[in-house]
Amino acid sequence: MMRRNWISFVAGALALSALPVAAQKMVPTGGGQVVIITGPPGSGKSLQAGKLGKKYKVPVISLSKLVQDGTNNHEKVAGAAAAALASGEMLADDAAIQLLSARINQPDAGRGFILDGYPISEAQARYLDQFVINNKLQTPKVVVLEAADDVTRARLLKRKRADDSAENIDRRLKEYHHEEAFLNSWYKPANTVRVDATLPPEQVFARMEEGLIEIFRKKEFKGRAPAAK
Repeated sequence: MMRRNWISFVAGALALSALPVAAQKMVPTGGGQVVIITGPPGSGKSLQAGKLGKKYKVPVISLSKLVQDGTNNHEKVAGAAAAALASGEMLADDAAIQLLSARINQPDAGRGFILDGYPISEAQARYLDQFVINNKLQTPKVVVLEAADDVTRARLLKRKRADDSAENIDRRLKEYHHEEAFLNSWYKPANTVRVDATLPPEQVFARMEEGLIEIFRKKEFKGRAPAAK
């Protein structure tokens, strides 16, 4: 049975009211929600992040895209970003933080955002945590799109792209496992949603959304009156 939720936004904080929304459950976005999405290469995380951002009208911020676009005004950061992009190595913390800071301080990120490829280290996570506190955003939630390495390799090799060599795939898988291990160590399991990325894309999105709703229901909605059915 579908639920009918009543959600309104008051002074940037989440509150429940009698304003009807479409007859479906929705991820609450008031108060500034931050979602971190991760998954192995070829897991569809860009697709799923894009769908989530479009539905809830929040920007999707990919660190690799920030590097590629060169959207910073710092010469030192630009040089470090270019070097990392050329070598395929991970970006240094200070450069990553400056790139992210320039983007999440833009007006469209004020009500929340979705992160792809950040954070991957303690320094990066500490900066994000402090930003969340300073800007009165909600505690970040993590979505992990899961797929076995052999499935990932088969998917990528099937695409037959120039950069999908066996060597590049192994390097990207290593980077992903580093990222996932860090996120697992930094964020509580109660704030993490795990989804089988081998399912059809529509099912992946549905399960991701349901998982986020459940987290928000337990945390942000704790003690509040339940939504009408």
